Amino acid sequence: MAREQDHSYPTDVFGLPEGLLAAIVAALLLVGAFALHVFATPMPPAERWGSLTAFSVLALGLTLPGCAALYDGLGRVVRRDRRALAALLAVAPTLYAAYALAVRELTAVGLLSAILLTVVPALAFGLARERRQPALADAVALTYLGLTLGLRLVPPLTLPQQGGLVGFFSLATAPLLLILFAARGWPGLGFTWRLSGRELRDALAAGLLATVLALGANTLLYGIRPAGGLPSASSFIMSIINGYFFVALPAELLLRGGAQNGLARALAGRAGPRAPWLALAAATALSALAGIAPGGWPLGPVAGGIAGLAAGWSYIRTGKLTASALASGLVVLGVSLT
Repeated sequence: MAREQDHSYPTDVFGLPEGLLAAIVAALLLVGAFALHVFATPMPPAERWGSLTAFSVLALGLTLPGCAALYDGLGRVVRRDRRALAALLAVAPTLYAAYALAVRELTAVGLLSAILLTVVPALAFGLARERRQPALADAVALTYLGLTLGLRLVPPLTLPQQGGLVGFFSLATAPLLLILFAARGWPGLGFTWRLSGRELRDALAAGLLATVLALGANTLLYGIRPAGGLPSASSFIMSIINGYFFVALPAELLLRGGAQNGLARALAGRAGPRAPWLALAAATALSALAGIAPGGWPLGPVAGGIAGLAAGWSYIRTGKLTASALASGLVVLGVSLT
């Protein structure tokens, strides 16, 4: 592997690396909102502090890589020192074991599932680490993660256990993928909190149009239903946080950063300028398949496909996962409130 060069990064008005302040604010927002929910919910102290600890660690793992200086530094460390990579990858199974033990849900099958969810993709990405272009081993890693979560082959453990806000494994997958992409040296990921006005505008426009289409399809199938009571301000804010950070971002890391980005790079030599659009079509089909669930919402595949199309177009326009997650998150929010 070629020798990696040190990089200089732009700073903000406070002299901090660009994106670091936004990452810290996002982490505080997530942990603060979660803490309010946890302390307002009656539960045993062990469950309360276990869930708060596990969530805080995962929230930092999700938000801090949005600062390019931190994420690129992480990549240089884990590519040079496999012990550092192994230590970071061990965090997810360790957190699962600690939290599951605190809520008396720890099982041998659950622990094995947590280990396999981490080890199998890590080994697959590791097999392809000497190749700059996406390889079959990369596809195996991403497929394994997608099928494991989509088919619910991991324990349904939520944070907190009673009245849970988010599934442990669905949230843990996001920082896990970020670590694996950093170790792989995966380019073009676009995980950054720095969005321009144009990028925000494009993502919002795509998301709003997709939301209208998804709700229109729902109306055609079920008709116009009487509107329920308006949600409280706190419930609405929590719905925004849930839809963006807990649903859209993890899915976008897998579908856009992994599938669409990887396919576009793999097809670039053969399809030329059509490669991004062919990758968009394939990733949109995967988004639709992800909406299929036994006994689930009949319009799940339609809404998933519409959200995937909007997110994929936003990703092509902006090159940023945080923007594409905004587009798909709007669809999640709109569907969840109907």
